Amino acid sequence: MSGERLYRIEAEARGSAWRARVLTGIQRFRFFKGELLAPTERPYVVLSISQDKGTLPDLIESDMGVLLIHERIAPVFINLCPYDVQLVRVELHTTTGRSDEYCALNVLRRFEIEHLEDSGEYRPLSSERLYFLSHQTVRMNLFGHMIAQDINSQRLYVTERLKYALQAKMVTGLAFKKTKEKTA
Repeated sequence: MSGERLYRIEAEARGSAWRARVLTGIQRFRFFKGELLAPTERPYVVLSISQDKGTLPDLIESDMGVLLIHERIAPVFINLCPYDVQLVRVELHTTTGRSDEYCALNVLRRFEIEHLEDSGEYRPLSSERLYFLSHQTVRMNLFGHMIAQDINSQRLYVTERLKYALQAKMVTGLAFKKTKEKTA
């Protein structure tokens, strides 16, 4: 597994109209702690999006930073990384009605993937402000997991195998960024 490439995943940039807004009170920090959420009979969170149900992509970003995935691609995560993620039921209100076909992707594996170090260098932005530069190192190992979330930046990283499985399903709304082990 350590020889596999890593990719950062994120929702495609489509504008704020394509971002789902949370309508119910939710404890956002629970998604970013990697906490296993207790299953409930009713949806864990209710969201709203100002788009038609038929035009929605497979992956949608919410305003709280959690990704919503369509039930069509849920088996990819369940089969390849069952202990790394939890799929949490959500209710999505669209302009054409209500949809129960989406679930929130709760990533349970969290550790430091990106590491920032102070370089001691800076650039002046103006006469009163400085921009301090840092070196970023990306750890190229997910320790046997298929998907993980960085503790500091909350970015999601996947292995090449999971990336190919998602591409084989022709997932819409998802962008892969190639990760290089370098300092920048």
